Amino acid sequence: MHRPAPRAAAPATRQLGGLRRPPLPEALSLYRDCLRTCRHFHWADARGEPWNAVLRRSTRKEFEQARDEPDPLMVAKMLVVGQECLDKTVRQFEAAQRRIEAKIAQTRTR
Repeated sequence: MHRPAPRAAAPATRQLGGLRRPPLPEALSLYRDCLRTCRHFHWADARGEPWNAVLRRSTRKEFEQARDEPDPLMVAKMLVVGQECLDKTVRQFEAAQRRIEAKIAQTRTR
């Protein structure tokens, strides 16, 4: 009778300078949520660059900097703080959107 080989832990990916762990599912989920949220920021900053591009770059930079954090407690803290910041940003964006829609409805002439 043939027994299947035991499953190994997720393989580490090869990077220049050594092995790197694959990202945590929670971190990947938060990263994707951040990128989805960035899509809603269409206006440009003072230099004329779209905010969604600025935010995507900033998101990538922060996640890359945190990628090699060895302390699991610090990783958990970063994930919680990151999710709270994202939630707060989404709430503020939605509130601003509602105010804009109310102002348009109020000033619209029919």
